[in-house]
Order: sequence, then structure tokens, then C-alpha cells
Amino acid sequence: MDLMYFDCNATVGHRPQKHRRVRWTTEHLIEDMDLAEIAGALATCGLARSYDPVYGNARLKPELAKAPGRVFGVWCIAPLGDPGFYKTGDELLRAMEAEDIRAVRVVPGGFSLHHDVMGETFEVLQDNHILTLLEQGWGAPDIFTFFHGVLSRYPRLPVLLTDAVWPHQRHIHRLMALHDNLHLEFSSYQINRGIEEYVKDFGDERLLFGAGMTEKSPGAARTYIDYAQVSDASKQKIAGGNLKRLLKGQGPSGAAKHHREDRIVADVRAGRPQSVFVMDAHGHVLHEGGNTAGVNYIMLRGDAEGMLEVNRWCGIDRIALMSWNGPVCTDAQDGNEIVRRASQKFGDRIIPVATIDPTHMSPEEMDKEIQLRYLRQGFIGMKPYVRMNLSYEDPGFMPWWEFGNAHHLYALMHVAGHTGGVPGIGRLAAKFPEVSWIIPHSGGNYSFAEEVVACIKDHPNVYAEITLTPVTNRIVEFLVEATDDEHVLFGTDAPMRDPRQQLGWVLWSALPEQTRVKILGANFQRILDRVKIGK
Repeated sequence: MDLMYFDCNATVGHRPQKHRRVRWTTEHLIEDMDLAEIAGALATCGLARSYDPVYGNARLKPELAKAPGRVFGVWCIAPLGDPGFYKTGDELLRAMEAEDIRAVRVVPGGFSLHHDVMGETFEVLQDNHILTLLEQGWGAPDIFTFFHGVLSRYPRLPVLLTDAVWPHQRHIHRLMALHDNLHLEFSSYQINRGIEEYVKDFGDERLLFGAGMTEKSPGAARTYIDYAQVSDASKQKIAGGNLKRLLKGQGPSGAAKHHREDRIVADVRAGRPQSVFVMDAHGHVLHEGGNTAGVNYIMLRGDAEGMLEVNRWCGIDRIALMSWNGPVCTDAQDGNEIVRRASQKFGDRIIPVATIDPTHMSPEEMDKEIQLRYLRQGFIGMKPYVRMNLSYEDPGFMPWWEFGNAHHLYALMHVAGHTGGVPGIGRLAAKFPEVSWIIPHSGGNYSFAEEVVACIKDHPNVYAEITLTPVTNRIVEFLVEATDDEHVLFGTDAPMRDPRQQLGWVLWSALPEQTRVKILGANFQRILDRVKIGK
């Protein structure tokens, strides 16, 4: 079944603070739509968001003309009566009708959405059932209170919440339960089992496909739906049918054409688990039956059994698991024990990764834990974390690195704060050349990716693992082009994020099939083959 994908959350044109590699033109948008077989996009002009609504909205018109029937406009608006904006609702509606604009976006910054500021603006939109895009930034620092107030005051206004992220889910779930006029897209809201849970709890009428083009990978967003465990009818609604209905029939006429045929794309398009070998190089795991961690974070069915089930849906064969409790909450021994139990129960589907914490463990305790986990229980990965508040070059870590070097282990090194950054990883890579040093989140943004690339070029035992919520468009391709196709690894950070968007980032990339095969599993397998534990 071919789905008609219609992105509800795209931006084209100039934007502030853009890295030189970030894609931004309408031509880029069309190329990316073709690559990921996206039929249509609802697009905002970047200048309307950052400069002036009316001026920017006018600049959108020639961009829409570049792709008639595929790219459709959404206007940014200000309060009616504002200087330079439309005086009355009738003026605004006539202008929108003249340009066939059927949705608006209200951009945070510059004014309040309090009814005494907005005047009749929202009443006009509500009375005419105009889809209104509000990004989660309006709700800072209290997303629930803000959106609960707006949605309560305008209960017939169809509101689309964009750009929410996974830590917001407790409040967003409650907002969805309280307000039938709230709609949701998933370009950044990559919650574990999100599609399935929200269809079960709220039905399939208020969930929309959002890709976040041109800055986000459209393939990442569509794979969340390609592999959704819901009915075909629900998939059709979420992929594009709901948005087309909200736009009163505006949208693409059908599914996009197939632009390539290889086994990877054929599998994901059909919703079949991947037939190529896939290994997730970066997973966390909760305790048995766990659904929450970090006090406020929901990770539905985030224990090993639940994670492996989602992996089966999309074809992830093996996953490298560290606990959440060990690195993040710094109870290393308990976290390692959670991983051991999971590994014991599920066998080689799990690659066990240990955490050693010099801030809570004496040198003697560290040595005992190292001997237990690696030599007796077969752990092969090393995971320190920024919450230990130590440089990774601190003397407390050295016995661990020395052990890892002797046994050719790999280390997953999240760099931030006091850790020493990417240069610190380079120094460790030179000092401990038999360790495979993996830098996670290398695909988060281009500036960081460029740092990682420079480190890999100087140190061939350093690798880039991609995972992060931004699923930055074309950055996987950049990492390969700037290094080679053997130093880039697929990972997900599940169950904080659902693995399917991270997987789709690679599946639908513009890279050759054989390169995608390497990133999906072969490169990480080569790192594991070097390990000398149990050999």
C-alpha cells in the first residue's frame, strides 16, 4: 500500500543562524520530497517567521509556483490591527482566499497570545475553522498551562501543535485528552510507541505527519508511520488524509511516485521489517516493567522485552544496551545488573554495555566491577556519562580505559560539559589506540559533525554514531562524504526516542544501498569483532 505523505510542518527560504550546510531552498525541499517519496508539503516562508509576516507571506507565492500541486502555503500572522498587518478579519480572510491559503502559523516572540492582545484574531480563525499552527515554544516554561488556556478559550479552533519533543509527553498526553481541538505532529515528538499509544487513546483523526523539512530528514518522519502498528486506514489518515481534511480538500492528489528500488527502500515502503542486518549501537534500558525514568521522562515499555518488540517491528536485529540508571542516574552497579538480567534473558539480541563510576566507586570497587562485568559476564562496551561531572581524562577513569585497551573494547563517549569535548576523545584515542571510541549524537548538527569529522581524520579508531532528535537533513551523507563509509554507525538512544525515526534517517538517505548496509550494522559488527573478551 502506497501512502500519500503530506508534511504539515515545512519551512522554505532564508532563516537566521543557519549553518552553511543546512538545506533551505524550495528546490531543496522538492529534492528531499522526491528522495523520501513525500507527495506534498505545507510550507511557511522563513522570512515570514523571522522578518515580517506580510512581507514574508508575499515572498512565499513564487516559491509555491515552483511546485504546484505539491507545495502549499501557510501564512504567518500577527494580531489583527497590528501596524502593517490586516485591520479586520474580513481583510485577512479575503487575502487568504485570493492566494488559496488555508492554514496560518503564529510564531513565538514579539507579542503575547493573551486575548487582550490578540483581540478578535482567534475568534475569526475559529469561526472559519482555519488550521492554526502553534509551536511548542509558546508554552515555555509551562507548556501545559499555556496550551490549556488557549485551547479552553477557543474550543472550536483547530490547533496543530508542532515541534514538541519527547520530554513533553506527560503534559501533551493530558492536553490531548482534555481538548478535542488539539492536533499533533511527530517530527520532533519521537516518543516510544507514540503512534500506537495515541491512536489507542485518542483515535486517528488528530494525528498528522510532520517532517520538519527542510532542516529535518523527511525519511525519518515517514518511517515512524511506515512501521506503525496500526491499521492501514489509520496510516492513510495520519500520513496525509487528516491534513488534507483540515485544509478542506487542499493537498496532493495521491501518493508520490517511486523514485528508486532497492531492498532497503522496498522493505520500509511496504512496512516490512528490514531484511538487511541492522544493529543499534546506542540503546538504554529500564528495569523490568519500567515506563518512566529521570523522574519526569516517560518511556513506554522501556524495558528490554518492550524494546525488542519495537525492534522486531522494523527489523533491528541486535541492540547495544546500557542502563538508564547507571550512566544517567549514576547507580552504576544497579544499572549494570539490569543489563545483565536482560542479556541473560534475551541472549545475543542484546550487546551488554557497562558503566563504571569513579564518583561513587572506590578504585577497589571499580576493579571488582570491571572483572565481574567483562571477564565473567561478557560485557563488551564502556559507557561513562556527563552526569559524573568528570573529564573523561580524569585519573579515576584510567584503569577502565587501560582494561579496555588491553581487551580491544569499545567506548560510547557522550561529550558535553566537563568531559573534555571532542578534542579530549582525540587525546584518549591516541593514548589508547586499541579502544574503538564512538562519539554519539554526531548527527545532531553540522557544527558538531564537523568537529567529529576532524577527529576521525586524525584518529582512525574514532567513530561517529548519529542519533539525536533533530535528525538533521543530509547530515548522514555529509559524515560519510567527509570521512568514509566505515566510520559512521546507526544508533537510536531508545527508549527515550522511538527507534523508527532514527532508523528512517538512514533507510531513506541518499547514500548507496551498500553504504547504508554498512551504517546499519556492518560497521558496528567490525568493531565488535575486534573485542577480545571471551576469545
